[in-house]
Amino acid sequence: MFYLIQFFKILFKSPVRGFFLFFFSILFVFSIGQKNYLEEQFTRMIPENKAGDYFYALIASSESYQSVARQMSALPGVFKVEILSEAQIKEEVKNILGSLQVDMTDSNLDLNYAGLKVIYTKDLKPRAKDLVRDYLSHLVGEGNITLGAIKSNDQIADKRAQFIGVIKTWGYSLYLFIVFIFWTISLLSVRAKIAEASYLLESYQRKKKVGLKMALNGLTLIFILSVAFTFILGMPQLINLLVALAVFIVGIFLHAKRYQWESRS
Repeated sequence: MFYLIQFFKILFKSPVRGFFLFFFSILFVFSIGQKNYLEEQFTRMIPENKAGDYFYALIASSESYQSVARQMSALPGVFKVEILSEAQIKEEVKNILGSLQVDMTDSNLDLNYAGLKVIYTKDLKPRAKDLVRDYLSHLVGEGNITLGAIKSNDQIADKRAQFIGVIKTWGYSLYLFIVFIFWTISLLSVRAKIAEASYLLESYQRKKKVGLKMALNGLTLIFILSVAFTFILGMPQLINLLVALAVFIVGIFLHAKRYQWESRS
């Protein structure tokens, strides 16, 4: 009990260090014990990209293109329908004319069109893609629409999509590593204060291994409280808690060194 009291005296004298030691100890044990729960949360944080291939459609602006967009959005197999800006329409018209080997300047373009970008759901079968295009043609009227070619979704090879994949795969591990680093820093910061108290007690009260005994009592209590907190979300993974216990034991034995007073000029 003596060593536990001394341990908490140190924390009360350095409340910021004590707070961070408690906070990151609880967070560290919780993060290891509830590994499955946290991995699931990381997966949910970043929704799966469900967008597939797409095509552009230019329709006569006399048609109610906003109504067409709404009806197409509700169609099975359609992930999303975007209404194009004037600049996007110009670019798409140029692409179509370029494929026909027709050279026209912007001033010569008749932009009496509304543009839609129809994005399929991911992995939609070719037959279903054709049915979506046929439905759009019949909805607007074949004389009032020009359909572009089906293009592969550029998000598949996009760096952002690759980054999302990395986060989903390594997000939990990276998070746990960061928590462990902060826990280690908080432990070492408290260890410096324990070293000071240990030196004084060993010098004037003839006690031995004071630092180790304070750390053993204090960190054991913190570990027990952290485990209790981990049960808030249900039964944790007990094997993982044994790993956390092993880390705490290593942290305790960091205090086994006999401290000497170092004079500083």
